[in-house]
Parts: sequence; C-alpha cells; structure tokens
Amino acid sequence: MLAVFVSQMPGLPQANLQHARVELLARQNSLSDGADVPMGVHFILEKGWHIYWINPGDSGQPPSFKWTLPPGFSAGEIRWPRPERMQPSKALTDYGYHDEILLPLTIHTPPSVSSRTPVEFGVEVKWLICREVCIPEHADLRLSLPVAATASADPHHAQLFEKTMKLLPQPLPHAWKASVTSSKDRFALTIRAGKPITTAEFFPFDPGQIDNPAPQKLQPSHTGATLTLKKSDELLKPITILRGVLVIPGSPAYRIEAPVRQPIQ
Repeated sequence: MLAVFVSQMPGLPQANLQHARVELLARQNSLSDGADVPMGVHFILEKGWHIYWINPGDSGQPPSFKWTLPPGFSAGEIRWPRPERMQPSKALTDYGYHDEILLPLTIHTPPSVSSRTPVEFGVEVKWLICREVCIPEHADLRLSLPVAATASADPHHAQLFEKTMKLLPQPLPHAWKASVTSSKDRFALTIRAGKPITTAEFFPFDPGQIDNPAPQKLQPSHTGATLTLKKSDELLKPITILRGVLVIPGSPAYRIEAPVRQPIQ
C-alpha cells in the first residue's frame, strides 16, 4: 500500500493539507477561573477520503493526539462519535468517518487563570487518511484564548459542538439490559429494551474479537433483539466482557459493556 508523509508547520489553529483541513476549536471564546473548556479537533475531509475510529477495524489506525498545555491545565480523553461502517472489499471492513467530524474532549482548567492572558493550547495530531491509498499526515495546531470574568460561548462553533454531542454514544438506558452468550464461533448479543428492536448494528471497541466483514444477523423480539456476531479467527481465548457501541437508527448510539456467558462444557 502506498504511503506518503505530509506535515504542517506549527503555530496555527488550522492546517490545510492534501486531502483534509484540520483545526483546533474551542466551544467558547474565552476562559474563566476553574471553568473547563470543551475543545475538539475538527476534520473536514476531501470527498471519498476517510479517517478511522478508535477501533479502525481490519486496517488503518485512529488519530493520535499529543497535547502541550500551560501549567495546571490537563486534557481529558477524546470522546469518539459513533462511527460509520466502511467495507472496501468482501474480506475487509473498517470503522471510521467521511466528510466531516469533530473529535471532542474537555480541557480541565486550574482554579485561577486570571493572571494569564492569553492562554495558549497546543496539540500535535497524527492521523491516517485513506481512499485507494493511505497517507499518514500530521499537524501541530495552536489556539489562544483570552481570560475573562465569565467564559462566553463562541456562536460560530456552538452548532458543530451540539451536533457532535448527539453523535456521542450514551450509557445504556437504566431499564435496558445487555448480555452475551458465547458459542463455538458466535457471540449472541441480547438487548432487553422493553420494546422491539428491528434494526441495529454493533461496533466493537476491542479489535480482534468479532469478524468485522461478517453479516450481523438481527432477530427481533417483543422485548428487544438478539444480534448474532461471528467471532474473529484472531480470538484465541475467551473474553468476559464484550464492549462496543450499539447503533439503532432513529435513536442515540449506546455504549455496551455486556458480560459474556461461556458455553457449558
């Protein structure tokens, strides 16, 4: 597979690269003492190109982030919106994003920032962008925010952050239950939701557990559904928890951490 290295000079909030524009955004346009800052790395991708989810599937790798922050500040974990399923061939399935995606996180702010203005944040981003070929790219992004008595929202970015929040997987509703039964070459993921589920798709957090290209067979019931997942040939020992994201059309995406019941010997 052809790979070309592309880089971007540091010091800018935005990088315009060969097949993507990447920028560091904040949901607000100022800082205040002790108020956390929602931020995100925004990818705008050339049509036909994609980047990868935290579990890239059968190929690729997810973006990585190395933060440079002022003393007292810290970066939370990236929160990954629900992915798309991409199947470049019958033998391969990848998980990732096309077109445009914001990967958000929270910057934790110290109790006092009033003596510092402006405050500069930096991140080195590395990612793999693919179509017929895969290209590793990277950019060093910087963003400065002034300090104010009260942090104010940035109206230019509010809609993008709100849209992204709706794509983030949520905890399974309290009344719902998820469990998994393991057989020789299958996992049966059962969701009890108190209502029928007629369409759903599962995206695993952990690679090498399910056969990504294999069809996921859904059997609805009056209380939910059972989703049959083929095991990966790479899975060499039993697992106790199946973790991932359940996507149901018309509903939020849900995080799944389901206990796995092993077959009776």
